[in-house]
Amino acid sequence: MAASRIIRSLVLDASALSAASDENSLLRFQVRKAADRGARLYTTSATLAEVLRGKPRDAKTNQFLSAIDIQVVDEKIGRGAGTRIGQASNRGNVTIDAIVVEVASRLPKPVAIMTSDFKDINGLADPGMMILDLAN
Repeated sequence: MAASRIIRSLVLDASALSAASDENSLLRFQVRKAADRGARLYTTSATLAEVLRGKPRDAKTNQFLSAIDIQVVDEKIGRGAGTRIGQASNRGNVTIDAIVVEVASRLPKPVAIMTSDFKDINGLADPGMMILDLAN
């Protein structure tokens, strides 16, 4: 995560949440460092459905979630995400990605989204949103 700007809101999508849940991962260290510098950590309730399976292996994720503000997907967010999908050139199932971006658009700026789905998230994001690509 080589963002030189101060990030006030850091949104984790499913891939970022899964990777950061491992307490020994470099990503976990980077997320904690961002939080120590004042970033507030977020994810969405829809993201939880992508990550959690009601199995014992969820324990690390559940523990990590205690440090994250989980944004509930309501009607306004659902409508906004749908509008983003309609305006984007993305093809395929980008519903959860659109929800993540819509939530990010409503958070204190500057905002960054951590993802391994850079192309999809970038195609839905507002100008000025930082997209932190886990694949690079």
